[in-house]
Amino acid sequence: MTPEPTLATALFTYGPYFAVFGFLAARMYRWGILRDRPVPAARALSAPFEGALAVGFLTLAVGQVSTAVAPHAMRALLSDPDRVAVIETIGLIGALLFGAGVAARLWTRVRAYREGVAGHGAPAIVLGLLLLLTLSGIYLTVSHRWITVWYAYISVPYTRSLFLIEPEPESLVASPWAIQQHTLLFMVLVSAWPAGGLSLEEIFPVRALARRLALSNGGGDAQARGEEARS
Repeated sequence: MTPEPTLATALFTYGPYFAVFGFLAARMYRWGILRDRPVPAARALSAPFEGALAVGFLTLAVGQVSTAVAPHAMRALLSDPDRVAVIETIGLIGALLFGAGVAARLWTRVRAYREGVAGHGAPAIVLGLLLLLTLSGIYLTVSHRWITVWYAYISVPYTRSLFLIEPEPESLVASPWAIQQHTLLFMVLVSAWPAGGLSLEEIFPVRALARRLALSNGGGDAQARGEEARS
């Protein structure tokens, strides 16, 4: 007997596709109507917050992508509780670092908006959604044991089914509300991202960090040459 369709089933069956359509529509609006005008640049972050953004983003991206690309290998790795504890600890540290960096980036946008600088409202909203998503992930990691196993066995097959246009939301619908809410937040973020006009550099500031390192090295060399000249 086929179970009766519910609102949650419909939401997780069609919601991801609406999120993608929303993303594409917002992106085309920026390209066609707004002529892809860049949003005002955010104020620079201090080196610790830029480092937290980069390290946190990289840690989370490697964990998520490796599980999605090689689920069988990740499941074999997660068969040992000790390894699960280590992986989840690394993921939690990465999420905390990333959350701190996103909060700092959001604060620069909010300050500029409160000072009356135009163009910072939409980026602040999108960064706020990203911060909520990050905090939701931190809550899941702390409150639900073996959340990485949940991701490998539920979220990854669900995502694969979406790519195959054969959505299978049953496992996700049967999951705790916190996991459903985290997934919904991700859908909202995907559809809203182009409206903020944010580049990847804003949450993964590799070039900014490289620039700081180059300036730091160059400054050190100049100082050394100055000391040599004085002696």
